[in-house]
Amino acid sequence: MRDDIAIDHARAQGLSRRSDERRRHALARGYNERSTKAWCRTEPPRFHEIAGEMHPEWWFAAVPAVFAVAVMPVAIRTRSIGQDRADGVQAMHLAPTSRLGGAIVYLAFLAVALVWHGSKTHELGSALTLALAALPLVVVGVGEDITRRVRPRYRLLAALAAGVFASFWADGVVPRVDLPLVDYLLAHAWFALPLTWFMVVGSCNAFNLIDGAHGLASGTAIILFAGLALAAGWAQDGATLAQSLAMIGALAGFLVWNYPRGRVFLGDAGAYFIGFMYAQLSIALITRNDEISAWYVIVLAGYPIVDTLFAMYRRGVVRRRPLMEPDALHLHSLVYRRVAIPNQRARLGREARASGRHAWHLPSANASVAPRLWLHSLACLGAAVVFYDSTFALLACLAVYALHYTHRYRMLVRFGRRQVRRVLVARRKP
Repeated sequence: MRDDIAIDHARAQGLSRRSDERRRHALARGYNERSTKAWCRTEPPRFHEIAGEMHPEWWFAAVPAVFAVAVMPVAIRTRSIGQDRADGVQAMHLAPTSRLGGAIVYLAFLAVALVWHGSKTHELGSALTLALAALPLVVVGVGEDITRRVRPRYRLLAALAAGVFASFWADGVVPRVDLPLVDYLLAHAWFALPLTWFMVVGSCNAFNLIDGAHGLASGTAIILFAGLALAAGWAQDGATLAQSLAMIGALAGFLVWNYPRGRVFLGDAGAYFIGFMYAQLSIALITRNDEISAWYVIVLAGYPIVDTLFAMYRRGVVRRRPLMEPDALHLHSLVYRRVAIPNQRARLGREARASGRHAWHLPSANASVAPRLWLHSLACLGAAVVFYDSTFALLACLAVYALHYTHRYRMLVRFGRRQVRRVLVARRKP
């Protein structure tokens, strides 16, 4: 009764019904009287009031995003070091481009870890530990990005060293995979540690393999870390949520400069760091939350995992080549050459094709590759979210996606063969 009288009295003073509703919602959510006044008044709130009311987790993404956007031009303008020329086997760009974007992503994550280190907010308490553990692979990756002379075995050894440091400094050890026999063996360090390090190295290599088109690796990583953040939010896992948001922010700041024009690349340092962080945050998520199946994080990363396994099969079994030898036969490479470029050329007239001006439109073809393959990661995200607690259903989803990937790959290969036959037949005609 007293509440009704108070509301009527407020309305009598000239407050609108919408202001009353906003005030009630603000009080129900726990805002104090000062923030409630800011919500109910008609003039727009000032910046410091918005910042004061912003949920703390959003700062974990905002700080690295602003840092990456602001500092990335430094990497772009480096002319003498870290340039990726357009003459490589896997090259899909025309002009030399800096490969130091991944180093800025690492520095952005390190910055947010340092900002909150020692503060009352403990969600990022282990972020600095993981950033320091990743330092060997970042240093070796930057060395490869600058010199292009670091052998793959040394890069994998650096990823292995980072996994070892994370296991002992941040307790980054796989606790379970929700398979009875394997879970029994994981209780023993002689099995758990090598399996963990193998997964960390595999994750680093997987993100390095899909880093071949503008925005592909970074956009895929944003989707994957969003899946980790979503699951962490369900389980009220503040630490995993905060670090996932920090990675999303750093990658979003990089994506501003990388997509669609490709003004800067991740390089080996960025791809390896993304893979390392995904592996460590996945381990943390399934360690702290028993209600989430361990296969949630595997299905979530279905695209890079299946692409890596298929690349190993293609190189080692089909072509009988070294597993670490680069080639231009990844799914994104086929999509670029046999879908994106033909579609781009079809939009041009015959005069443009005859004069060779279509080469200037190749960056547009490059930019059209990533959205097509982001759909793969979004589909895996949807399956993982729906069946997050069912190991059997997640295994079935992973098998279905692997079949879809293989079918799609074979279709692109056959399409290319038909195109070659058409060209040969056209040349034979008088």
